[in-house]
This record gives sequence, C-alpha cells and structure tokens, in this order.
Amino acid sequence: MPPTDTERRLCEATARGDWDGQVAAIAGEDLYLAVPQQGQDPLPVYDDPAAGAKCIPVLTRGMLPPWQPQQFFDRVSVEELAQDWPNDKWRLAVNPGTPCAAYLAASPGHRAGWLRVRAQVGVRPGGLLVTHYGSALHGPVAQGLACGAPIAVHHSVPWNELGTAFLDHAADAQTLRDQWSVTDPASWQQRLDQLLGGQFVPAETETALRARARDGGAREDAAGEEPKTAGSRDAAASPAVPELVTRYEERFRADGLLPADGRVVSLVALDHAHAVNLVRWGLSARLCAPPQAEQAVQQVAARAREVYGSWEEFAAGYALGRMLAFDNGWFGPQYAEAVHLHRVLTQDPSSPWRGLPFS
Repeated sequence: MPPTDTERRLCEATARGDWDGQVAAIAGEDLYLAVPQQGQDPLPVYDDPAAGAKCIPVLTRGMLPPWQPQQFFDRVSVEELAQDWPNDKWRLAVNPGTPCAAYLAASPGHRAGWLRVRAQVGVRPGGLLVTHYGSALHGPVAQGLACGAPIAVHHSVPWNELGTAFLDHAADAQTLRDQWSVTDPASWQQRLDQLLGGQFVPAETETALRARARDGGAREDAAGEEPKTAGSRDAAASPAVPELVTRYEERFRADGLLPADGRVVSLVALDHAHAVNLVRWGLSARLCAPPQAEQAVQQVAARAREVYGSWEEFAAGYALGRMLAFDNGWFGPQYAEAVHLHRVLTQDPSSPWRGLPFS
C-alpha cells in the first residue's frame, strides 16, 4: 500500500502512463532533496539505469526514510526545481528504486509543463487530514500522536508520524527556536515537561473550569447563571469562569463543537497538542531520538486521559484553549480555522478521533 495519498496518485498515474498525471500528483506537494554531507557534491546527481540518464533524486513525503541522526532533507517544490534546474539533459527521479518511482524529463519544454500544472493544481492547502499508512495506526503511540492531530492537520502533514521531519530540519529547528526558545536537548526537555504539566494555559481560567467540572457545573459563572454549590469552600474559593469562556461555549454549542448541554472540562488539550508537536519538531531537529519520542507521546496520551474522558472533550478543550490564546473574543479567522479543524477530526471517517479509542 502506498504510504500516503500522494504516492497513491503517483503510482496510479505511472501505471496508466500518464505523464501529466505524474506531474499533477507532485505539483503541489513538498518534495525532499537530500542534504549533502561533508565532502559530498552539492547535488546528488547519479546515473539511473531505469531512466537511462543522469538524475537528481527527490522523495515525496511518505517515502522519506526512517530517522537517522545525521541524515537531513530540504523541502523543495516543483516550481523551485523547474526554475533552478541545472542541466537540460538530466531527469528528475521521484522516489527512485521504489514502487512509487517516476522519472520526469526536464528539458525547458518539460519544465514549462511542470510550471503549468503547478499553476493549475496550486499549492497544497492547509487543513488536510493525512494518514501515513506505514506509521503508527493503533496502540499507545498512535493515541499519543492523535493528541497532536490538530496541528498536523493545520500543516497538512501526516498526523501519525514520528520520523525524519515534521516540515523539514531547518524549519522545525527554527520553530523550536523562535516559538519555544528551544535550542538544545535540555531546553527541549524543559519545555516538554512544562507542556505535559499544562503550564502554558491560563491558570486562573483552568482552575475555574476544573472546579466547575468537579462540582457538576453548579457554580456561578461570571454571567451569574448558577449558584455555587452550598457548603463548598473549594467552589467559593475558586475563580468564576470568565464571561469570555461562556461566550465561546455558547458559540461552540451552536457550531457543533460542544453538545447542546456541553461545557469545556479543561484547556490543557492545547498544551498536550503542543507537547506532541514539540516532540515531532525535536525529533526533526535531532534534539531527541525515536525511543525518547515514542515514550513522550505516550506520556501525552496518559496525561490527556487524566483530564478528559473522550476525544470530544479533548477536542473542545483544544479549541477553547486556542481561542483564548489567539482569538480573544474576536470570532475571526482563528475561530473559523478552529471550527474547520474540529470538523475534519471529528467527522472524517479516517480520523484518529473516530477510529482510535481515547482510553
């Protein structure tokens, strides 16, 4: 079975001798070019007997090899390859030596065709659910990776992969550095521990949500809808649920992110999702290794089960956490994206939130 839909489309086009279909299968996708190691030529040109020509090899996302500590790949696009191609007689070898191989002529006329198809197909959009059929599909690692699925769907990368890259080595290292101040294994571990502990969600709001859930909802919201539980000193000492939260919950119920009588249990799903992707970025940046990564994502699943009882509860917690962090009552593009991600992951039959048990 081809590992993702990209390879499936490429195999099908190759089987029917459809050159335009081959180009269309990869035209909007990220392709991966091996980074030369010290002493190697900048371009990995080689003589390919199947093509009968010199080739530059690239891999589609699903054909990246298993993680190796010193093996890196740069993302390139068909457009970049067409514009910077070094020799008209060379060919582009896509996944050479595999069942999903394709060999594309790269004369000026052919490269103009690449660009034409690229313009027709467009760049791969965000918000797509992608499954890697050669990666974890069941079990504790898959359950942990499913906790990070919203961010994987946002980037249209496989949700269930612990591999060579999230986007690519350079981009993932930059994400860790710019967004998380992570530059080495020690700072990576520190951030992971903080995310596993739910330390990045707003503490007062989290306390209020937990208290409301613990007391069965019979606490006073900021809107003053319900009385505090009589005699509950913990409830009286807990902060009221902010009015902004109740506004989001009302909108969530209207838009199907919560059931008609549903409320958000906790915000820590946001930290759990980020923890999974911190692991994936760290793996790509070579700040951790696969055994450590697998253990970490299983920890995420275990922490999520301590707080939530279902994927639906987890999903609502993630959405609210993201809204409080990035939308802040505007109900703008961030809200629209959150609704899209929620619907993809709760409605698509191939979603891990549909197919995997939560506990």
